[in-house]
Amino acid sequence: MRRAAVYVFLAAFAVQTVASMRLLSASSDETTHLPSGYTYLKTGELRLNPQHPPLAKLLAAAPLLAFSPALDLADPSWTSSPPNEWVFGLRFLYANDADRLLFWGRLPIVALGLLLGIYTWLWARELFGDDAGVVAACLFAFCPTIVAHAHLVTMDVGLAAFAAASSYHLTIYARRGSRAQLTASATALGLALATKFSAVFLAPVLGALVAASALGWGGLRDRTAGEARHFRIGAALVATGAFVAIAGLIVWAAYFFPRDPLFYWHGISLVNRDHDASVPSYLMGEFRTDGWWYYFPLAFLFKTPVPTLVAIGLGALSWRRHRPAGNLDGAILFLPALAFFVATAAFAANLGVRYLLPVHAPLFVLAGASAPMLLRNWPGRAAAAALATWLVVGAWFIYPDHLAYFNEAFGGPQRGPYLLDDSNIDWGQDLKRLKAWMDRNGVDSIRLLYPWNGSPQYYGIRGEPVTPSDWLDRPRPGLYAISTMALARGRLTAQTEGAHSDWLDRYVPIDRVGYSFYIYGFEDAPR
Repeated sequence: MRRAAVYVFLAAFAVQTVASMRLLSASSDETTHLPSGYTYLKTGELRLNPQHPPLAKLLAAAPLLAFSPALDLADPSWTSSPPNEWVFGLRFLYANDADRLLFWGRLPIVALGLLLGIYTWLWARELFGDDAGVVAACLFAFCPTIVAHAHLVTMDVGLAAFAAASSYHLTIYARRGSRAQLTASATALGLALATKFSAVFLAPVLGALVAASALGWGGLRDRTAGEARHFRIGAALVATGAFVAIAGLIVWAAYFFPRDPLFYWHGISLVNRDHDASVPSYLMGEFRTDGWWYYFPLAFLFKTPVPTLVAIGLGALSWRRHRPAGNLDGAILFLPALAFFVATAAFAANLGVRYLLPVHAPLFVLAGASAPMLLRNWPGRAAAAALATWLVVGAWFIYPDHLAYFNEAFGGPQRGPYLLDDSNIDWGQDLKRLKAWMDRNGVDSIRLLYPWNGSPQYYGIRGEPVTPSDWLDRPRPGLYAISTMALARGRLTAQTEGAHSDWLDRYVPIDRVGYSFYIYGFEDAPR
């Protein structure tokens, strides 16, 4: 029954992701990631989007080979040096059947999301038992942030899946000393490094834990207690060296075996190429170019369901009583996640909670430790049922707007643009639904403020752009569709220039398309 429950949760996750993604147009980064991956496969050249490793893009683009979309390699955006990945991506995507390409390109990311769910379940079950595995799988399946990014061609879910896999296999290696588990952990780390550069924050911690395991700490202590110290040190060096070599080989293969030994470093040096440091970050109505050290902790609190936060808290309380016997189990669970969290808070641009996805699986596993506390008596079971119901109902009501989820404690998604912006709520993904809204309401033309790089024209959205005078001074009579990102950013212009661009505070919308477009109607020019 426990295993059947996990299968139901994984199926529910798959249904949420696939059903949602069919309704969404391309999000901002997908317009370069998917086309870039397709050029890698067709040309063998990693020219586009070098600021991210290629693996997730390669996986996403692989299904596109089955129907050979048109690829214009004579386009100046490809032949120029450097190429313009954004222009090329837009032209490639919308010169073909964009919705078909996106559907098939997103399916491998859904598969990576399922892989993350499977490892979350296995890891919690290994540490705390079957009931803990069920709890962790439930929290995973109905996590809006994971669902939101598991149907977009980006790197975050893939990184989270491979990071969880590496830690899970390392846990078993530390307990039982299996070389196959060490190989699996190293392979997963290599896949993580080939997916996103931020995996470098995990690598040294995992390498140190491999060395500690081989030295005889944790579950292997009894087995190695009688061995000579120099033998254990040698074994640790061999294990760590093999771990690093296997991970490095995986990364080298993902880059098509380049001759330049510094190929990975060159990619890391380009990480911030798309980020303009002069553009301020946004948090709770404030704007700063240097960001906030507490941005990511707050974003996690805003966008994590309350039942999940409660379960994590109960898991932390249960940890000391029910923690696993292996001395390294806790270190493997906590240290990589902590290192990643601290590094992300310190160095990552304040753009989205998605950067914290590799931290979610360890927290769900920790929440699984609450299972004995919750299930030991009827009051506990009733509380667990209530929390699970709350979680599932929340997932039901946010569909298909998982990207815009904010929990009830902070006002729900309606309050989202007052708290965060960018990929936390609006990533340009609702053009199809805007067109559907226009058709339902008999709207032929609309004034549109859309700051993303999608194609409203491709979906038949007719109208004209919002003029600076409309936006900053006084809107002309008519119907307007304003991106939520623009609404949040309009507060900055109002604060710095005294303009009337604070539409979020100034005007009341007449309708909303998901949570990424607000619809305004003016019969007369408002004051």
